[in-house]
Amino acid sequence: MAMNSTELEKNPQAAVLEDPLDREYHHKNYLALGCGDVLLDVYRIYLESAPLKAEQLRSALEGGNLDQAISLSHGLKGESGSVGGRFIMATAAAMEKAARDGDLQAARILLPELEYQLQRVVAAIQQELKA
Repeated sequence: MAMNSTELEKNPQAAVLEDPLDREYHHKNYLALGCGDVLLDVYRIYLESAPLKAEQLRSALEGGNLDQAISLSHGLKGESGSVGGRFIMATAAAMEKAARDGDLQAARILLPELEYQLQRVVAAIQQELKA
């Protein structure tokens, strides 16, 4: 399981060990198939859409809109999976489940972790695009 931001602050070396991107997934599903260019395109799309979805998700949760929270967390889960964002994908899945269960409070509690994991994935993708 991913470390949260407080745990990583206490042990910054652990952040290096816990790459937010699943490199094995990248290799198997893109690079080994000769589709590195597709991965770069998927990265760019993710950088445009995922932060927007996260903002919309925050608004949906603040407004108590469970249906919208389900839809947005489901979409963010899928998009994050497409870039190999394993920790944000797991957090979005937990948030989707909480919203489907009608537990708005549980979904809201997961929001800071989701936003933190999104920051990590975005930073890792930006590094990949610079390389």
